Amino acid sequence: MASNAAGRPDAAAIPLSAYGHLLTIYLVWGASYLAVKICISGPAAITVPQLQSTRMWGAALLIGLVALVRSRRVPRLTWRDLGLCAASGVLMWVGGNGLATLASRHATSSFIVMAMGAIPLWSCLIELIIARTLPARQVMLGLALGLAGLFLVVAPTLLGTHATIIEPGYAGFTVLLVVGAGLSWSLGTIVQRPLMKSMRPEWAATLQLLAAALVLSVIAAGEHAPLPGAPSLSQWLAFGFLIVFASVIGLTSYIRVIAAFSPVIASTFAYVNPIVGVLLGWILLGEEIAPVSLAGLAVVLASIAIVLRRR
Repeated sequence: MASNAAGRPDAAAIPLSAYGHLLTIYLVWGASYLAVKICISGPAAITVPQLQSTRMWGAALLIGLVALVRSRRVPRLTWRDLGLCAASGVLMWVGGNGLATLASRHATSSFIVMAMGAIPLWSCLIELIIARTLPARQVMLGLALGLAGLFLVVAPTLLGTHATIIEPGYAGFTVLLVVGAGLSWSLGTIVQRPLMKSMRPEWAATLQLLAAALVLSVIAAGEHAPLPGAPSLSQWLAFGFLIVFASVIGLTSYIRVIAAFSPVIASTFAYVNPIVGVLLGWILLGEEIAPVSLAGLAVVLASIAIVLRRR
């Protein structure tokens, strides 16, 4: 691929399909929490461990099949590779995605996607702690602004001014879940970085999802929850969307985006996903959105722009 003098991909050399993959990430990952909300709501609702374990098994098998077709062989793996896949998979899909899904039981999908929009800020903060370095002033400003914006996002629920956003009595618990989810996902993405040099991304994703599926299956078996009744058509469609689009197509598209665009462009999904999620929740589910939370979302997006611009 041709590059300009700054070492960035030349826009003229980027294939049109790469822009399609970028648009796919914008729409698919922005709609994922809406699909989660549909799956765990209603009389035939599936429990969170049941949903997550089934979703991870299905996604792992599909991505594994894609990886096998493309490479035509199973790679040789070291114990280090397996350990990194297991650790990052559990952090990202059990801790990150799992806690966010659990929070969806008591909160609107709009609130979840807004709160999870702060993931790039958590990643930057964790990296600074690991490196034990002081950030530049611009990065410090971005982090401080992002945390202030996150507070605005969750403030209406903590203060009890919008009870329709989070189920009464679960505000503090739900906020802790989404903050823990963001931190866990961010740490998992940092842990997985060595894998990108030692194995194909499709195989890394397959092993990560398999590790998460095993842990989630144990949790699902331990809760002894009865199987749900006959799901509605909307629940079947939402579940299929989570496996095929949010997991398989979303991950493979992200791999293509990373290969085609600069890291800053690849990170723009963090700007767009919350906006897509908020709009879909409002249009399809009639979810209420507090004006203060929308202002907080704008502040978070601005802070992400500051941090990414600096880095």
